[in-house]
Amino acid sequence: MKNKLLCLLILFFSIKLIAQNTHLQGTVSNQEKKLPNVKIHTGNDQYKTITDTNGKYDLALPAGKHKVVFYSAEYGKKIIVVELTKNETKKLDISFSTENINEIDEVKLRNRSAIQEVKETPFNVVAIDAKQFYNTTMDLGQILDKASGIKIRESGGVGSNMNINLNGFTGNNVKIFMDGVPMQGFGSAFQLNNIPVGIADRIEVYKGVVPIEFGADAMGGVINIVTNQSRNSYMDFSTSYGSFNTHKTNLNLGYTSKSGFTAQLNAYQNSSDNDYKVKTEVKNLQTQQTPLGEYHWVKRFNDAYHNEAVVAKVGFVKKSWADRFLIGATLGSEYAEIQQGYIMSVVFGEKNRRAKSNLYSLSYEKRNLFVKGLNVRVNANYNITNNRQYDTINKSYNWIGESIIKNSVGEYGNPTLSKFKNKNKSVNANIAYQITPEHSIMLNDVFTTFKRFSVNDAAIDDADNVQSDIERVSSKNVLGLSYRYMSPNKKWTTNVFGKQYNMDVTGPVNIGDSGHPNFEEQNRKYNITGYGIANTYNFKYIQLKASFEKAYRLPTDTELFGDEVLEIGSAAIKAEESLNYNLGATFNKAISKNSTLYLDMNLFYRDTSDFIRRVPDQREGGLVNSNWGNVTNLGVDAEVRYYYKNRFAIGGNVTYQNMVNMERYTTGNSQQLAVMYKDRIPNIPYFFGNADATYYFHDLWGKGNTLSIGYTFNFLNQFYLNWPSLGASDSKDDIPTQMWNDINVTYAFQNGKYNISFEANNINNELLFDNFYNQKPGRRFALKFRYFITSRQKK
Repeated sequence: MKNKLLCLLILFFSIKLIAQNTHLQGTVSNQEKKLPNVKIHTGNDQYKTITDTNGKYDLALPAGKHKVVFYSAEYGKKIIVVELTKNETKKLDISFSTENINEIDEVKLRNRSAIQEVKETPFNVVAIDAKQFYNTTMDLGQILDKASGIKIRESGGVGSNMNINLNGFTGNNVKIFMDGVPMQGFGSAFQLNNIPVGIADRIEVYKGVVPIEFGADAMGGVINIVTNQSRNSYMDFSTSYGSFNTHKTNLNLGYTSKSGFTAQLNAYQNSSDNDYKVKTEVKNLQTQQTPLGEYHWVKRFNDAYHNEAVVAKVGFVKKSWADRFLIGATLGSEYAEIQQGYIMSVVFGEKNRRAKSNLYSLSYEKRNLFVKGLNVRVNANYNITNNRQYDTINKSYNWIGESIIKNSVGEYGNPTLSKFKNKNKSVNANIAYQITPEHSIMLNDVFTTFKRFSVNDAAIDDADNVQSDIERVSSKNVLGLSYRYMSPNKKWTTNVFGKQYNMDVTGPVNIGDSGHPNFEEQNRKYNITGYGIANTYNFKYIQLKASFEKAYRLPTDTELFGDEVLEIGSAAIKAEESLNYNLGATFNKAISKNSTLYLDMNLFYRDTSDFIRRVPDQREGGLVNSNWGNVTNLGVDAEVRYYYKNRFAIGGNVTYQNMVNMERYTTGNSQQLAVMYKDRIPNIPYFFGNADATYYFHDLWGKGNTLSIGYTFNFLNQFYLNWPSLGASDSKDDIPTQMWNDINVTYAFQNGKYNISFEANNINNELLFDNFYNQKPGRRFALKFRYFITSRQKK
């Protein structure tokens, strides 16, 4: 395969890139105020942007002459012809008047909403504009839950375990990046449900087929968090308080000098008692029996959580030797009490974990390096995470908080007083070259390493001691090469790519049985090749997309080595293989001078081998990872949205996915037909959606003040916790159908400088359940204050 990649590289090395290294910047206003959400695009609709809450914009363009359209739903459109030289940044302020309203005969703009915009690439990708949620208390996970095809799954309140379900694939099948850098190894303090929305500019969601620049071994897709890349100076501070003694604070600072020196700081903290009530069965500690069907409302009592993080970056932008050069340091700490295992029947009263993370990063980008059209990007990370877990008491608890003395230490299973250190290294290098506007190539390589050092000072079992002493090391390399063709009229784009996956794993493997574990050190190597193609065709208002990929997903560090808390790993786990097919269509049109309609639909099919399944341990409440076999998934997701001026927006999305077990026989060598053959995979939702509406009252109680009122309806259909074919029909465990409602009210005054928000989530107090029937919080409220100022660097 390496020879093939080399041949392709030589074949396409006669290609050149037209770089967008010039900028048109300015402010859009009328006679009285700055105008947010003004759509700006070139005449051919290739380059686009939108003004921010202060009416400011920054449009990246190639050098040359351009017809630029400025469109406001309230004031009409203006067309300006500008000419830019190479590396020039030109300032252009636009002023609308009431006379502009009569200038519009037909709105030719393919409107991008502030909530969702479609990337004009052949990949099935959507992007969520995070700026529209800055005044909410949402974290990045909750923002993602609003996108079609995505279901965020959490086991509880603030800081709880979270994974992403994207087009049927869940957990580690979906890879997460921040500014193109893999977040695997960042530590649990940097989960999506810990990170405030203020850290992101937008969130890109790639479904199924993944472009090579991410270097990802992801079958479900990729989520890329794009942080604030503004070259302005700004300060954004927010604090909130909510139910269950929940506090969230975020400070975001940025500064850029005339010389190009830039500094960024983002600090945040989250804390909560998580003492919400749950309805559950309660174990009798004297008889050690749990009366079935007897439910009690009880308060969670060992679930407090807090984390703190500081992300700092300094460097230079717009220099002759670098468009962007940043070095950074990220420091994080976390404390989490552990109330339960992965199932609610396993209750802990004093178990907890702690973690501290130090991450150091370097980022370099340069367009037209050495020769025109050669673009280079390099990102590197080094992360050290120190973890501790405490479980040494000789007590057993139930949900009422009662305890009983045990003859052994450790609330469930063996005692733990473990210390372990994870070391992660990651380097991502990307080279793109283009010789004509029609042809381009890209070469990308991502190399990551992982090493764990662990000690259990409380281990009393010989197998635990042996397992702790075994080395846990993995290294992974994903090399990708792609060729892109874009037709001269820019309507048709094709991307063909190949990926080479290599992995080397050393770790403990249990060669005994569950009752008599016997661990030995083993080594596994993977050397596999994947490939794919993605196409798109643009009509006037419609975009069609089709893509295919033979993809692989290598086991993660947690699947290989566990998390030393509740998840059990195995170095014997094999890589997943999948054939991914996607077909989609988007309609986006301004149907009148005041309103826009957006429709999007995607069909997907996955055929997966060696599917990695997570199954709970009923005795100790942990999770066991193992390869299952062949699984297929056929589904569809759709979204519709309507916008009226800048006053009203309504929309919703729905997802249906049918993930089916295709393992015909009970074991690989058996001819006995499996009872679960063609059963839907348990504990995975298959039908869900949401709908939302927002109305804006502009200039309320003063110029530049805006009141917005929003409502969201959420729906999740019933699904089984276990195999549908097992057990009697009236005794099968399932997660019931759930419908809940959220409202939010925000008042922004002085053009967004001061903001106050109120949120009420699950206002109908619906019983909400998720992974393995874990109960989530009921009705809850939050109040948030935000202060934001910015200034543009004068030229």
